[in-house]
Amino acid sequence: MFELLSTTELIDEKLYPAGARHLRYRSAFDGETDWAIYLPGEPASNVIVYLHGSFADAGQLFHRQDIRDFWLTRILHGRHPLLSINMRGTSYMSPAATRDFTDLLDYCRAEYHFGKVVLLGGSGGASSAMAYACLHPERIDGVIAMGMCDIIARLNYARQSDYPVLQELARVAFAAYGGSPDALPDLYRRRSVLANVEKLTMPIILTMGEADALIPVAETRKIVLAMHGKPNFTYVEIPNGDHDSALWVDIDLETLMPRQGENGGLIQYR
Repeated sequence: MFELLSTTELIDEKLYPAGARHLRYRSAFDGETDWAIYLPGEPASNVIVYLHGSFADAGQLFHRQDIRDFWLTRILHGRHPLLSINMRGTSYMSPAATRDFTDLLDYCRAEYHFGKVVLLGGSGGASSAMAYACLHPERIDGVIAMGMCDIIARLNYARQSDYPVLQELARVAFAAYGGSPDALPDLYRRRSVLANVEKLTMPIILTMGEADALIPVAETRKIVLAMHGKPNFTYVEIPNGDHDSALWVDIDLETLMPRQGENGGLIQYR
């Protein structure tokens, strides 16, 4: 059974806004403990669930200065309730992480009266967000995915890469799943955007840097082609943009659209 073990106010005012709380819980999947950070907001505003990138944790939104300045500022300005989740580290929405996320969302819906839930993540967090949307579209009201491609292509590219960090990413993710996509095709397929396009009817905005060296933009464009014609899907590609460029597209957290007049140089498709 999912069990909340503690909820503690975070009082470091230099890092955490007033009212932020550290939630520690025990997983119903395997009894392991994990944690999240919850910040109350305006009940009528979209709840933003932040999923951190690879080799980070739930504190990334508060501790990494550029992400804090850009995204936390916008979340606070809109008075959005915020849940920043740890999710087993670099697990890419593994079975354990998926169960934990579902149980945590259920707890928060009941305890904090969550309204509409929007997933926000970059890189590994974007992959996890889209994987969860494929698994449980009925639980999600929108996704902002910044810099990602299909999870199978992402992990296959990583394990074949010459970059040590990408090789380690694949190793850690495969360990979380209990095997690679070759060994467990159905497990990964259920989390694949390309295999589950028909389920993705919620508003989705996908952003990507054209010159991303860590994720091949050609793979991202396969998602764009597969999602073509869906009225709630928006793709923004940053010409010559690197891996981090996808993070800095100014998106309205209520409408899930790029803000008008602030997208100079971006290539936008709907």
